[in-house]
Amino acid sequence: MTLEELKKGEHVTVEYKLDIPQEREKYLKSAVAFANGAGGKLVFGVKNQTWDVIGFPDDELFQKYDAIANSIYDACTPSLVPVMEIEEVDGKKIIVANILPGMDKPYYLRADGMMDGTYIRIAGVTRKAEPYLIKELQLEGTNKSYDATQVAGEEVTPDEINVLCERMYQHALDLCKNDEQRRSQKKVTASQLIQWRILVHFQDKYFPTYAWKLLTGDIDTLFPDAFIQMAVFKGNTRAVFLDRKEAKGPIDQQIEDAMVFVKKHINLGSRIADVYGGDIYELPMDSVRELISNAVCHRSYLSPGSIQVAIYDDRLEVTSPGRLSPDLTINHLIEGNSRVRNIAIGAAFQYMHIIERWGSGIPRVFEDARMYGLGDPEIKDFGTSFRISLHRKPFETDPFGVVIPSKDAKNDVQHQSSASNDAECDAKETSSASPDAQKQVKDALLASLPEKNRARAGRILDCMIRNPHSTAVQIGKEIGLSKATVQRAIDGMKAVGIVTRQGSNNGGQWVIRWK
Repeated sequence: MTLEELKKGEHVTVEYKLDIPQEREKYLKSAVAFANGAGGKLVFGVKNQTWDVIGFPDDELFQKYDAIANSIYDACTPSLVPVMEIEEVDGKKIIVANILPGMDKPYYLRADGMMDGTYIRIAGVTRKAEPYLIKELQLEGTNKSYDATQVAGEEVTPDEINVLCERMYQHALDLCKNDEQRRSQKKVTASQLIQWRILVHFQDKYFPTYAWKLLTGDIDTLFPDAFIQMAVFKGNTRAVFLDRKEAKGPIDQQIEDAMVFVKKHINLGSRIADVYGGDIYELPMDSVRELISNAVCHRSYLSPGSIQVAIYDDRLEVTSPGRLSPDLTINHLIEGNSRVRNIAIGAAFQYMHIIERWGSGIPRVFEDARMYGLGDPEIKDFGTSFRISLHRKPFETDPFGVVIPSKDAKNDVQHQSSASNDAECDAKETSSASPDAQKQVKDALLASLPEKNRARAGRILDCMIRNPHSTAVQIGKEIGLSKATVQRAIDGMKAVGIVTRQGSNNGGQWVIRWK
C-alpha cells in the first residue's frame, strides 16, 4: 500500500489497527465480515482517523505477523486463511492481512456460534448479521436461489397450474412490442415452470416454490412485505403526503399497478402524441418500468420491508430491500454487469417480457435519462437496501393539462414545443389512417430514395416511428447496423426531406414529413 492509499481512510473493504488489540474479537469480527462480503484488508501499524503510519520494529514484526495469521485461522468457522504481507510505507513496516471473499458462507466466530458470531460490513462498519442475512449468506454459500426453494407441506393442482400458465401467457401478449412478436409468442407449460424452478415435480405430484407463491399472489403469510408502497409527497421531502397506495397480489401485476400510479402523478412532457397515439411523459416510462421491474425481480424476499416508489417535485425514487450482491458495485451496475438474485422469478419475467437481458436495464435507464435531458440517475447503496432516483424537470400545467414551463425549464420546454408542432400534426394525420393507408404514405416517402436504399431506410423509419427520441446508436442496436451505416442512411433521408431532427442529438426527436 502507498501512503496515498492509506490516507483515503477506512472504508467498506479496509480497516486500520494501530497494534494487535488485547481483545482479538475487535479485528476477528471484521475478518469474518470481509469473508462474508467482497473481501478486505486488515492493516496493522496505522492509526485510524489520522492515518499516521506507526509500523512495527523488526524484532516484533514476525511475532505479530504469526499471531495475527494464527488467530484468524483458529477463531473462524469455516477456517479462514489470510494472505499475509509485510509492506513498507514511509520508511516503516506494517502488516496487512488480506481476507478473500469466502466460498463457504456464512463465516462466523467459532466461540460464539453461527447465530451470534456472524458479521457483515455495512457502509464501512462491521455489524452483527440479522437472522435473515445469515439465511441469505447460507444461500450464497451453496449457490442457491431462495425463490427456487420448495415450500414445505404444500401441493399444487393441475387446474391451478393452468390458471397461472394462461395468466402469464396473456401478460406476455400484453407486453409484446409488435404484432410479429405476438404471433410468435408461445404458451407456457407446466414443464417450463418445472424447468424454471417455479414448480417441483415428484412422483406425479406438483409442489410450489416460493416463486410460485409470489407469482400467484399467495403471499400474505409467507411474504407480508412483498408489496409495493407508492406515495406522492409535497415538495422534496417526506413531510407531507399528497397521495399514497399499496400494490398487492401477484408480483407481475404489482408492477402494472405501480405504473398506473406513476402515470397518474407525473406530467405529460408535452401535449403531443406519437404516430401511434401514445402520450409522451416527462419521464422515460420504459425506464420507470425497468426500475420497478428490477426492484421486484431482484429484491431480497428474505429482507424485511417493501419496495417503495416515491414521487417528489424534483425526483422519482425506487427503493428495493436487500443488500447488493458482494461481488457487485454501483459502477458494475452502470456498466451493465448483473447478478440474478431470484432465478425463478427472473425466468418468468423474461418470458412475460417484463425484463429483457440481464444487466442491460441500468445502462438503458442512464441513456434514456440523458436523452430526456434529466442528467444521470442517482444510485445509493444503504447496505441493507438499494435506491435509484430519476430527476424531474420543473413543469407546471394549466387546468387542461397543457404544460406551462416554469422559469427554470422555460427554454427546454419551448425548444421541445417548437420542435414538435410538425410532429403533432403529422401524428394526427397518420394515426387516424388505416394501417394500409399508413403503409402507402410510407412507401411514397421511400420512393424518393434510390431503390437499393429503401429497405434499410424503411427499417430505420420504423424505429423512428416507434421511438421518435431514438438516436442513431439506439437505432443501430435495434436493427443490427453500425452507427456509421445508420447515420449515412439518415443523411440520405434528410437530403430528400423524409425526416428532420428537431433539437439535439441526445435530447431531440425525429419529425417525419408525412405530407
